[in-house]
Amino acid sequence: MSQNILKLNHSSPQLLQFTDLHLSDKEALMGINCDESFAATKALATKFHHVNLTLLTGDISQDHSEASYQKCREVFRNQGHPVAWITGNHDDLSMQNDILSDGDITPIKRIVFKHWQLVLLNSQLPGQVCGNLADEQLAMIESAASEYPEHHLMLVMHHHPVLMESQWIDNHRLLNSDELWQVIAKVPQVKCIMFGHVHQAVDVTQSGVRVLGCPSTSIQFTPKQQEFSVDTAQPGFRHLELLVNGSVKTQVHRVEGTPFIADFDPAGY
Repeated sequence: MSQNILKLNHSSPQLLQFTDLHLSDKEALMGINCDESFAATKALATKFHHVNLTLLTGDISQDHSEASYQKCREVFRNQGHPVAWITGNHDDLSMQNDILSDGDITPIKRIVFKHWQLVLLNSQLPGQVCGNLADEQLAMIESAASEYPEHHLMLVMHHHPVLMESQWIDNHRLLNSDELWQVIAKVPQVKCIMFGHVHQAVDVTQSGVRVLGCPSTSIQFTPKQQEFSVDTAQPGFRHLELLVNGSVKTQVHRVEGTPFIADFDPAGY
C-alpha cells in the first residue's frame, strides 16, 4: 500500500462527516459549550455501527491550542475504522499533523474504495477566513482520476465551492472556485463534493456534481441571510453511502430538542 493512499475494499462504503467542531481550551463559543455539543452529536452517531470511514472537514480547533486537537484525538483514536481530516481556516496544519496521526486517525489525503476514490484537499489560505486551492491541490484531482480512471471521485474540502446566497458567508468562500469547476469539467469521474465551513446543511447540484454541506457540531448559521446570523437549528452530522453506480445516498441528523442555542455575538466567532 502506498504511503500516500489508504486502500479500503468496501463496495458501497458508509461514511460519517463531522465538521466545524471549534474545540478549544475555553468553556464556550457564543454561549455554546462546544465540547458538550460535539459530545451530543457524536453520541447521536453511534447508531451507525457499520461505518467504514469518518471525515472531519475542518475547523476542528477554534483557538489553535494543543488541547483542542488532543480532545479530538481522544474521541477518534480508537474508532474502529479510519478517521481522516482536512484543514479549516481556524486550524493549525502543523499541529494537526503532529497530534492527529494516532491510532485510527490518519493524515492521508487519498482514500480508495472498491468503486470510489476520495481526495481530501487543503483549502486553507493562511491568515484568511476565505479559502483557496493551490495549484498542487487542483493538480491532485486530475492526477487521482488518471490513476484510477474507473473510480467515481469525491472531493472533500473545507470552504464552499458554490454560493450560499448569503453575502457575509460568501465573502469567505473558496475564492478560486471557478478554477476548481474548470478542472472538474475535465474530470467526469467527479460525482460529489463535500465541504464544511458554512455551519448549515446544503444539498445542491452544479454541473452534474452533487455538492453537500454539513451542519456544525457547534453553532449553526442561518441560511440565506445577508448579514451574520445564528440559527436555532441544532448541531448535527451527515451520514453517507457511496453507491456502486456513482450516486450518493445521504441524510443529515441533528441533536434532538433545543439544548444548544447560540448567543448572537459576531465578535465571539
